[in-house]
Amino acid sequence: MKTRIPYRPAHIAVFLLLAILCYQAHQLVRHLVGAGLCGGFGSMTFTVATTRQPCSFPVIETLSGPLLTYGLAWLGMLLLRSQKHPLFAYALIFASFAHLRFIQTLTGRGDELFLAQQWSTMPSRSTVAAFVFLIGLPPVYAAFRAIANRRRLLVFIGSWLLPIPVLFGLLFGDKFLFETTDIGRRLGSFSGIWTVVLLTDLVISVLFIILAPRYLRTQERA
Repeated sequence: MKTRIPYRPAHIAVFLLLAILCYQAHQLVRHLVGAGLCGGFGSMTFTVATTRQPCSFPVIETLSGPLLTYGLAWLGMLLLRSQKHPLFAYALIFASFAHLRFIQTLTGRGDELFLAQQWSTMPSRSTVAAFVFLIGLPPVYAAFRAIANRRRLLVFIGSWLLPIPVLFGLLFGDKFLFETTDIGRRLGSFSGIWTVVLLTDLVISVLFIILAPRYLRTQERA
């Protein structure tokens, strides 16, 4: 079963909204799990969830984010078999960022490398990155097989790369709002989530809920 992947600007915009929500969900899960396991709320920006210290269960808190991210990608792979949601499933696989997490590991960042450092004194970045890559590989392979477009490889490469601008945008926004300036802190926070982050996520959620039924609806299958 294959589905035709549209790539008009409106479809791309909705995909980017979903990618932002998936990235924020990763941070939110860590924030909430940290609140439950570490004695209260820490703080959450667009790209960083900081737990209250000392934390009794830092490994579980750190693991919660990647588990959600990989879970979203694998959920997308399972939903590809659905007759009703193949396009949403395809978008979810790439919007989850699971296929890009190995790049963070190679650059010395990411939850997976932190976890590996807890279990080994000198973990190899390349080994951890290879493991991370393999975890995210089955959903990506399933997405590739599901593409019905004539230029399958081109559509696949575009889908693989499309979340990267979201990542850079969030990193830049975080740095500007919370490091270069204090604009992000001026409105205060709610349960540890900075208000500017919370409001942005709410607006994006509303836009996605309004637009997704139209632009991520069932497409022609082959």
